[in-house]
Amino acid sequence: MLKRLFDRQLLRISPAERLPSAGAAEKDEAEPSSVCLDGMVRSFLEDGVGAGAEKPGHGGRYCNCFHGGDNSDDEEDEEAAAAASDVAETIKGLVHCATLRERNLLADVCAHLERHRTAGARRRDLLRLVAASLRAAGHDAAVCVSRWDKSPSHPAGEHAYIDVLLPAASDRGARERVLVDVDFRSAFEVARPTKAYRSLLQRLPAVFVGKDDRLRLLVAAAADAARASLKKRGLHLPPWRKPEYMRAKWLSPYEREREAPPAEEAASAAAASEVGVEGTAAP
Repeated sequence: MLKRLFDRQLLRISPAERLPSAGAAEKDEAEPSSVCLDGMVRSFLEDGVGAGAEKPGHGGRYCNCFHGGDNSDDEEDEEAAAAASDVAETIKGLVHCATLRERNLLADVCAHLERHRTAGARRRDLLRLVAASLRAAGHDAAVCVSRWDKSPSHPAGEHAYIDVLLPAASDRGARERVLVDVDFRSAFEVARPTKAYRSLLQRLPAVFVGKDDRLRLLVAAAADAARASLKKRGLHLPPWRKPEYMRAKWLSPYEREREAPPAEEAASAAAASEVGVEGTAAP
């Protein structure tokens, strides 16, 4: 490259500037004078600057990898927090009983539930004992078992809960079917919940008492929040936590268990009370 620059600079020198002797000329071509060398250096610098101007690094722009940064993660966090806040407000408006009759029924259910749990009753037996206690208090209550088939999005399954048929509010009205689930909150637990979802989970009622329309809205909001929590943790939403599976637990076709004869119910209640007394007396 330097040789080409030397040749180019020699071509720029006028004949008057060249030495007259041929030998000297040949020597000058091989060893240019300091004046020629100074000119070539200036030409090289000018050419270098020009080449640099024609091909600036990255188009003359600086890399923005560390300056300015990317705020997409912060924006996603803000959006997730806003969505969680909206879901929390929705759930807050759905957790409370809609009518006075539902509130009174909830109080009865919680009282019977605490008594039978203290006696050591398990899940299905607990439901039967609570239903029997509600019937003894004058309610038309029974254990219901819902079943649903497998679908492309979720597996088949079944779920047990209690329903209570309340008297019609008016002479021409129909009886109201109220659903009772004594372990409602645990149905929405997920792996590695976020802080926002843990807070939202505590808003869900441990015992649900209400009609199916309110239950449908509550399940939809809680299932969406569970999906967002799992996504935030980088986890896949399991089929048994999808909204359609959760709805199927309470809104699928069901069978209402027959009422046990009064003598059988009395024996079951007496046995539960006896277990409770023995458990209290034990050291």
